[in-house]
Amino acid sequence: MMNIMAICGVAVVTAVLALMLRSQSPHAAMMMSIAAGILIFLYVMNHIPDTLFGMSDMLSSSGVDPTKLTILFKVMGICYITEFTCDCVTEAGLLSLATNLSFAGKVLVLLSSLPLFEQIIGVIQTLGGSS
Repeated sequence: MMNIMAICGVAVVTAVLALMLRSQSPHAAMMMSIAAGILIFLYVMNHIPDTLFGMSDMLSSSGVDPTKLTILFKVMGICYITEFTCDCVTEAGLLSLATNLSFAGKVLVLLSSLPLFEQIIGVIQTLGGSS
């Protein structure tokens, strides 16, 4: 089980140190913040496979199409990775790059979910009586 207290402790200690360091070396403070973010991200990523296997087992026993689950997991991954990267880039002061990255993530989510949209349109057409 993930230890949220350890994660929050790392975040608080990093925030305090970065705030103290920011006046003397803003770049070092930013790098410290990004390094702590990456450290937390890697710590959490160690627990992702167990979570995904648990969710997959639960959902596969429910009779949901595995293709839909793959799309769901892919979209969740795109969202989490994009948000984390956008936050790091924003922290670095590159708001324009973060905005473009966010847009790219949204486009990738849309592209990844196109098969679901096709299935939804098929259901709507079936319900509406058109072919």
